[in-house]
Amino acid sequence: MLKLFRNLQVYQKMMMIFVLMLSLFYLVSIILTNYGKKNLEEQYLDSVQSKASFYGDLLNNQIYYIRTRQLQLFSNSDVKKLSFLGDQASGYEEVALMNGIKENLNNLNDASDLIANNGIVMESYSRVLSFNDGWMRDDGSTWNQLKKEIGQNSNNILTDYKGKFYFIALDKSESILSFIELSKSRLLADLSHIIEDKQDAGIFLADHSANHLLVNQEKHQELIQEIIKTDKTHVNKTDKQDEQKNETFIVKKGHASYQVTSNEINDLGMTLYTYINRKELTEEMSHLSAGFLLLTVVFLIIAILFSWSINRMIHQPLNKLVSLFRTYQENSQKTPLDTKREGEFSYLYSSFNDMAERLDQSIKENYQQKLAVQKSELKQLQSQINPHFLYNGFYSIYRLSKMEDVKQVANLSQKLASYYQFITKNSQDEVEFAKEYRHALDYCDIQKIRFSNRIDFQASALNDDVKSIMLPRLILQPIIENVFEHAFENSHKGILRITVTYEQSILAVTIEDNGESLTDEKLLILQQKLQQPEQVGETTGVYNVNTRLKLKYGKESGLFAGRSSLGGLKIEMRIWTKGG
Repeated sequence: MLKLFRNLQVYQKMMMIFVLMLSLFYLVSIILTNYGKKNLEEQYLDSVQSKASFYGDLLNNQIYYIRTRQLQLFSNSDVKKLSFLGDQASGYEEVALMNGIKENLNNLNDASDLIANNGIVMESYSRVLSFNDGWMRDDGSTWNQLKKEIGQNSNNILTDYKGKFYFIALDKSESILSFIELSKSRLLADLSHIIEDKQDAGIFLADHSANHLLVNQEKHQELIQEIIKTDKTHVNKTDKQDEQKNETFIVKKGHASYQVTSNEINDLGMTLYTYINRKELTEEMSHLSAGFLLLTVVFLIIAILFSWSINRMIHQPLNKLVSLFRTYQENSQKTPLDTKREGEFSYLYSSFNDMAERLDQSIKENYQQKLAVQKSELKQLQSQINPHFLYNGFYSIYRLSKMEDVKQVANLSQKLASYYQFITKNSQDEVEFAKEYRHALDYCDIQKIRFSNRIDFQASALNDDVKSIMLPRLILQPIIENVFEHAFENSHKGILRITVTYEQSILAVTIEDNGESLTDEKLLILQQKLQQPEQVGETTGVYNVNTRLKLKYGKESGLFAGRSSLGGLKIEMRIWTKGG
């Protein structure tokens, strides 16, 4: 077999290897398709059960929160006092107590979307206080009815009263009743997320005796009764009702089979049921068969196209080349090889070194440029939010607030807002110079307050001809930030001077300080790094700005360092606007 394979032509060997690989891939596809179909069905079922469990727990937490807030009403001082005074309360005191209770009822109603109404009834007070109806006169009938409902529904947490769901609670002294009406529509709307995008599906809530039902699909009443019956049978068989929290089982109705999940809502005293037609659950898996058939057709088309293309691009040119070699061997007369059509075979080898050399040079240049751009973008993103700077700003506001310096608090708050609005607004890569300059001055104002006015800065006004010049974002603030970080950190009296000039299409911004830490050696190193940004591995603010400007505006633009007349560092930013 091996010998036979060796005697085959290159074209035949390639076709055999391709068919073998295609067959192996086809076999693996069959295995993976069957495995995926089974796994997908299990995932669908697990997903439904997990979703039902999640929303069940979510509802349980909301009900627990509502019940806790309801019980907290009994400890409210206004409720206690009005209950104690009863009908003896009058005048301003009564109005004040009623308003206090009303505020608590409003807060409770706003605590959850599930609450439709809530109220307070007192045995000693002839009024019903509720969120929806306000204050209504009552002769005691509401008190008697609600207390009667508590006695009749002592085994149920939820009370079905006049077609509505209520939580009714009685305080320890049995003199105050609190009622909360749950919104059935909102309750169903929240739970309907479990079966969204499903057609033959539904949800419902039922207590243990199946007296209280909340259903979103009235047409499935027979199926609902069958689910409750099956669930009770399942509980009796397992005899583990106390341990049952999340259960899943299958109920058949006619020709349909439904996947049912049940979740105990302990704080509601009810069970949440969801049911989904299993056919709908797994309908997406039917596409796998169609997809596999399509895959088979694609494999055949690929095999045919591959055979045709290999024959045309490789087999025929090779046969012609072999035929020419044989002609060379058999005939002493040398016939020149026509390479007009099949010249790629010889041309690729002879041109490879030249192409590789050019590609290396091109890749090197593109890589350096892209690397610089990526680093500048990364630095811009990293510099947008400085937690330490934000902390200092808020601490300064706190310190000024303690000093009751309202004017400075307002000024610093406005500057911080303007500062962070600018650096977090990424809709534009370029901004007007006036905005960039204003942002830099905001930063100086913030730092001046932070340094307790130990810093004095002077900034020249902008002429109209430079205000509208479009420049990259965040090119001034990093330079000024470098001054505060290195020159003013330990300075008793710092001076910062910013000068702007615009002559012969060159925008120049000079930033000078009187820092004492800049030595001649440090200045020389800084000048060398700014002159050769491609050799600088750092991506800190000053070097980042220098690289960005040179990439965009050319080598004549960028940052240039020198000694300031103030004694510290002088950074001059030059931008040749016609080169941008």
